[in-house]
Amino acid sequence: MKQILKYILKNGLRDRLYLGLFITLIVSFSISIFLGSTMLAEQKQSTAAFIAGSSRAILAIGMILFVCLSINRAFENKEVEFILSKSIAREQFILGYLLGFFLAALLIFIPLVLIIALVTKPSIAGLIIWSCTLLSELLIIICFSLLASLILKNSFSAIMASFAFYTISRLMGVFVMAIELPQDLAEAKNHILATGLKFLSALFPRLDLFAQSSWLNYGINDAYGLKIIFWQSLIYIPLMIFMAFHDFKKKQF
Repeated sequence: MKQILKYILKNGLRDRLYLGLFITLIVSFSISIFLGSTMLAEQKQSTAAFIAGSSRAILAIGMILFVCLSINRAFENKEVEFILSKSIAREQFILGYLLGFFLAALLIFIPLVLIIALVTKPSIAGLIIWSCTLLSELLIIICFSLLASLILKNSFSAIMASFAFYTISRLMGVFVMAIELPQDLAEAKNHILATGLKFLSALFPRLDLFAQSSWLNYGINDAYGLKIIFWQSLIYIPLMIFMAFHDFKKKQF
């Protein structure tokens, strides 16, 4: 397990993950500060919202690329077969990779939170909840990216599937709102649309509720969203890990 963790972290250095994300985040911070300074009102709040929103998207995209490319390279270079030839269970292999990817994300996440705290001076409670829910979102993304990489066996397909999962999950709030169609529009095609959206809302997590930028400025106003975040994290993360176990056990090497 320790060797897998070291291997993943070294992969991050070799792939310039940390350097690339830090440079991207610095550019994003600079643009966000500039855009915030152009606002006529609530410059501080606008800057915090720009920084939090852009950082969240950059971290998600970076981890999707890192997970999918790392898993694909491990299969192509026969690294998976080499690791499994040792005395390690397949479940330990999956958990080791997941923990390694999560630690790699933490190495970028911790400095990010410290910089946000220094630059924006947000609400302490809001910053804590924002950070915890962002970590949960990153873990969901990492789990799905790993699962997609195991199932699809192609880095491009896994990346596109993970991007689609992330995009749909972030837009899920819009889809749920669209389910409640006005009565005067209740036609057959709208019933079909509503049914399809309900199906999607049952399959995908509500990532639009995670890591809301408004928490940094105004704190937590509604605890109902936090309950949804807690239960969805409790359901989706173990579910995707179990699916990865099941798929990986069936593979022949």
